[in-house]
Amino acid sequence: MKKIYFDYAATSIKRKKILEDILENADKFDGNPDSSHSFGREAKKILEESRGKIAKSINANPSQIIFTSGASESNNTVLSAFADKKIITTNIEHDSIENTYNPEKTILLKIGEDTNILDQLKEKLTDEVKLVSIMMVNNETGLIFPIKEIGEFLKDRDVYFHVDCVQAYGHLDIDVNAMNIDFLSLSGHKIGGINGFGVLFARENLPSFIKGGEQEKYRRAGTSFVIGAYSMAKSFPYMIEEREMIRELKNYLIESLGKTGLAFEINDNPEKYVDHIINIYFKDYRADFLLTYLDMYGIGVSAGSACRAGAVIPSKVVERIYGSERAKNSLRISLGFENSREDIDKLIEVLGALR
Repeated sequence: MKKIYFDYAATSIKRKKILEDILENADKFDGNPDSSHSFGREAKKILEESRGKIAKSINANPSQIIFTSGASESNNTVLSAFADKKIITTNIEHDSIENTYNPEKTILLKIGEDTNILDQLKEKLTDEVKLVSIMMVNNETGLIFPIKEIGEFLKDRDVYFHVDCVQAYGHLDIDVNAMNIDFLSLSGHKIGGINGFGVLFARENLPSFIKGGEQEKYRRAGTSFVIGAYSMAKSFPYMIEEREMIRELKNYLIESLGKTGLAFEINDNPEKYVDHIINIYFKDYRADFLLTYLDMYGIGVSAGSACRAGAVIPSKVVERIYGSERAKNSLRISLGFENSREDIDKLIEVLGALR
């Protein structure tokens, strides 16, 4: 039985070409990039070349790129730096934001079916607010936020702008200057890189979140993960090449769902969402049942975020926008580079057998 993976928003399938490249050139990654001998210098060269490529992908200066263990750490670093300041964020951010901010000093923008987030922000922003943190693409529904418009509104005000771009990176164009972004978080494993590597773009220095050595110019301690940086930098060009294919697969999936004979609705207008994430409400079936049923046929999907220790918990985002009952019957399907029309046909066939 062929296994089919539809959970790229949780983590991408690893890119075998990049893994083979790393294994074939493993000796180039042996040294600690902060060592002064030839092994260290060779690793340092790879690290800095990767930093330059990642910086270019978001139109940043390499000196503004800080390597971290993942976007959760990047988000924690920014939010922790503003722990005693008033901030604004939304009620559907990633857990690494939601579990870090100080509730007593946080203003939440409430996201609903027809929310105008910019109007809410204009209404809530005061001189006391020192940070606005809003994701570019929601990880559970794929909703795209108007980051450029928000950045334009904030640019001449005395407030910093942080954007979690984990689910947008590679799928949408990101320009930290055109979008007036001060801090930005990225994750390598969402685009096919190796897990355990992330990026923090920082226009200004923040207090070091991880204490220790002098790595990352005193901004983040810990031995640099050279292979992580390399795999992320190498993955990005593939993401650009794959955009049209992902868009076509999304459209094909939406067109094909009617063939199942099941009562379903896409959670909101697909035109407002990123191409690789589709969140679907199935009227007559609970998400936990559908997850188990599809898994029996080797098909991997999810109900919400994967950051909940393997538990099958309904999407908090769908719950906050549509209510708890709809969330209990909603699945997230997220597409990636190894998916095909044949995979979608199999998904439709298996779902259709429930009629």
